[in-house]
Amino acid sequence: MKTSNYKSILLICLSLTLLYSCDPSDQTGYLVVAPVSLEMAPIAATRTVTVRSSESWFIEQIGNEDWCTVYPDKGTPGETQITVTVTPMPDVLPRKAIFSVKATSGLEKFLEVEQTDEDADLFRIGFFEDTENGFYVYPRDVEDMVFNVRTNVPDWTVSVSEEAEDWLIAERNDKQLQVTVLDIDRPQGREGTVTISAGGSISASISFSQMGLHDFGAPTTDFSLSIPGVPDSELAFSYVYTRARITMLYMWGSWCTDCKNFMPKVKELYEEFSSHGFKIYGVALEIEGREQEYFDYITENDLEKIDETTGKKIWWENRPVFNPVEARKVNYFTKMFYGDALSVDGDILNFVPAFIFVDGGGNVRKICVDNYVLRTDAAINSLYRNMRTYLSKRLECCGG
Repeated sequence: MKTSNYKSILLICLSLTLLYSCDPSDQTGYLVVAPVSLEMAPIAATRTVTVRSSESWFIEQIGNEDWCTVYPDKGTPGETQITVTVTPMPDVLPRKAIFSVKATSGLEKFLEVEQTDEDADLFRIGFFEDTENGFYVYPRDVEDMVFNVRTNVPDWTVSVSEEAEDWLIAERNDKQLQVTVLDIDRPQGREGTVTISAGGSISASISFSQMGLHDFGAPTTDFSLSIPGVPDSELAFSYVYTRARITMLYMWGSWCTDCKNFMPKVKELYEEFSSHGFKIYGVALEIEGREQEYFDYITENDLEKIDETTGKKIWWENRPVFNPVEARKVNYFTKMFYGDALSVDGDILNFVPAFIFVDGGGNVRKICVDNYVLRTDAAINSLYRNMRTYLSKRLECCGG
């Protein structure tokens, strides 16, 4: 009986010893990390982890996952709260970061942080404005646009699609998104997207389409030109097109064989349609030092001839633009209608003759700006018929 009681007492003592030894604070050296794993939402967020240690410790990341950081990354004996911070997920793919927590004695624990898109439906981001159909904007002078962001996440970022980074500027301003559209530099339109994202699949986008300088409906740039040496000869483009139903901006040159070959057809168009609301503004892209050649051509082709009955000019108004020979096609004037991207790698991307038809508001309705080789009757008549058909239908006259 005595032996049995002794064994029982001994067993109780051993049990108590083991029980107390399970408490790290009663051991000679311990290191505890709690919790040892974190599951994070796709948004920017912070969580707290507790480190308890009997000695100094430090944290090292295994790998180089800069989206996840801890602070502080070292501590002294006792209990320390460390903050784990994650940035928004760039996409929906899960990612993981692992940290080693080491005590000076060599004790080591691990902290695992995983971020996934699984809880994305708990968060929202969007705009108060209707942006579903995107925005179609003019080529130039677009006013900045401001959108109010509706979201339940504290942090969100802005990005622009790669193909639009040089002309779409998007910035966050508190709870608003501000978008700036730069002037277009080419005849063709362009498209881009601005995206706000809180991480993972939590995002909203706005699409932007910008008219090219030659797109249907694109407003043209107004200008005024004068004839050198002729007083009071300044003429605004808007003065002409606001007094017409259709105006043809006719870019030509007295040095250009194709232009001269087509000039009789331009006269035919003017004769047939001028009484129906058709006007022409001719701009001659001329060469400095050869001014007299231009004036001689005007005179020889009676382009300044006056109708003796009415006292008015028979033909349309022409104004010259003189530039060095190398800039006769690429210059300040042509860039108004082709943009700053007119010359790419030395290749000239505009040709003469060129024809841009605008309505009474100066908006593009039709363009004929291809590299026309007008050396045969067939080529000349083909272009002429194209223009005549358009004017007949547009002006509802002359068999259209």
